[in-house]
Amino acid sequence: MNILNSHILYLKTFPKQGQKKKKDQAASKATIEQTLEAQVKSKGIKGLADDVTATFEAISKGSTEAQVGIEKLVGQQEKLGLTLIDLAKKSTFLEQRNRELNKTFGINSGTAGELGQKYDKLATSFATGGKQIRKYAQELNRLLPLQAKNLTDTDKANKAGFTFNSRLIKTAKLFRENLGLSAENVQGFAKFTAGLGDAAGSTQDVAAQLTAFAPALEEATGLVGTTRTILQDVSALSSDVQLQFRRYPTDLGLAVLKTRMLGTSLGEVFSIGKNLLNIEQSVGNELEYQLLSGQRLVNQNGESLTQKFREATLMGDSEAIASSMNEILETQGDTIKDNFFARKKLAETLGISEEKLAGMVQQRELLEKAGPQAEKIMSLQGEELAGAVDEFKKTATADQLKAFDELVKGQANQLTTDEKMVYYLETLTTGLIGEQFALPGSQAKQIRETQAAFAGTTIETGKGTLQNVLNIPGSLTNLNNDQMAATLGAFGDTANKFGAAADALNATVSIIPIAGDIISKITSMTDEAVFKGINAIRATTVESITIGTVKGDGSALKEDQDFISRPGGEKISFSSKDTVVGAKPGGPIDQMLAMASGGGGAPIDYNAMAAAVASAMSNVQIVAPTDIYRDSEMNMQSIT
Repeated sequence: MNILNSHILYLKTFPKQGQKKKKDQAASKATIEQTLEAQVKSKGIKGLADDVTATFEAISKGSTEAQVGIEKLVGQQEKLGLTLIDLAKKSTFLEQRNRELNKTFGINSGTAGELGQKYDKLATSFATGGKQIRKYAQELNRLLPLQAKNLTDTDKANKAGFTFNSRLIKTAKLFRENLGLSAENVQGFAKFTAGLGDAAGSTQDVAAQLTAFAPALEEATGLVGTTRTILQDVSALSSDVQLQFRRYPTDLGLAVLKTRMLGTSLGEVFSIGKNLLNIEQSVGNELEYQLLSGQRLVNQNGESLTQKFREATLMGDSEAIASSMNEILETQGDTIKDNFFARKKLAETLGISEEKLAGMVQQRELLEKAGPQAEKIMSLQGEELAGAVDEFKKTATADQLKAFDELVKGQANQLTTDEKMVYYLETLTTGLIGEQFALPGSQAKQIRETQAAFAGTTIETGKGTLQNVLNIPGSLTNLNNDQMAATLGAFGDTANKFGAAADALNATVSIIPIAGDIISKITSMTDEAVFKGINAIRATTVESITIGTVKGDGSALKEDQDFISRPGGEKISFSSKDTVVGAKPGGPIDQMLAMASGGGGAPIDYNAMAAAVASAMSNVQIVAPTDIYRDSEMNMQSIT
């Protein structure tokens, strides 16, 4: 179709039809800025904000003031209550000092105060601090539930003034402070002492006699740290091992040292003895071992080592069982080093792994290479050492107890200078508190009086004390609760909607240069005292009220709980039941944590790793000996 050019020119004179392109629809920043400037000139910034606020007001239609008023009224009460609670906390030092006793033993504050005063008295007698004694008593609660008060009992008829219970706390003090042992060690040693029955008295008496030979042993062998090792290993023995070897407690200290020198423990050696008591199986394995090795399991005197082992196990002779294990390693060590099948069979005979047997052989040789002084302990007997007791007495002698205390305080004391000073400070603090509250029960009396003043003696009186504080706003403003809620609701609702208006304006025009000035002015208006004060009042909903020091803006500071933080990272709270891993900056654990949290760290190139492994293996040649059965040749000599 042909259209004349004159017609086309005529059509171009008509208005354009259809939809504009998107780029033609967009308003320029200059246009928006001009529009905003015109509105600001016309209405002012507050007027502009009021227009937006009116939009939110129209939406709520006045339905929000009541709930906002209730929330602000509750928030006001909570803030006032927290102020009194914080004051009470600052005013109840003695109660706070014993608060862990409340939780651990499930007792009230007054009873905890009585108990705490007794612990302070014991602490003074034991030359330590009251906090430490409280800690040890709580640890012993696992061993002796509900016996917290009985642990503080003293016997006036006893010259020492202390019973088994209070001496148990003294032992805990020595174990934990001076020897650096754990609460489990204290409990284990208490069980061992109890298992001795009438043969022994308190844990302190047993510890003194069990380690009496330690100075002489260290002088004879050059060993160090034997006191701690003996008490630690004895306390770590399982209950069945402790009961089995209780008949010969005098040699138990030497036995645990000997087995440790062999790279094992008395408990593991006892398991070997129990395995050898399966006569049919163990004798069969022993015969096979003799056929494979050409060696009999006998000592230089021709005595059967396995039979000695069985007798020592049945008799509960710890020193004899340790010596039997040593004799087996001495007489059979060279054979089982070179004979694979013999080593395997001896391990089966003893009921242990081949790896464990090989490790004991290596440990025995290492001890031998360390020189005769180091090896001397394996040949020592208890009666050869000065200070060793022939028979346990129910009560250790005064000299033994004194020697034990001196040994622990000096030779076995693991505390550094600064750690000692911390203990000394708590000791002095305990003494100071004792001077101020010398009369029995005086701490508890003071705690109960303060508690009654703040919390009352009944629920009603306790609520009454708080109510007096909650009435302060009403007495200052002459408003009742209904009037206060209405007032707070009006202020709070206005503040909420004015803040929403500022947010809405910010979201709408934040890209325009002039808008920044508008938003900053509106923001400063929301920060005015009338809004700032009402916004600071916040009530809790489902979460618990935070108890702490109230800050200047009325909010409460949370109490510091256990926490962990990484350099440059935020503080993360955790429970005391959680496991915490420490990491040196830049170390492998630190890098692992960084990678796990997306914080960088060294990336792992698995392709490069695989290539390196393949390259290394390409140069490996595995060569088998021509006679792989040489070590298993059976010695056909007659066995007599």
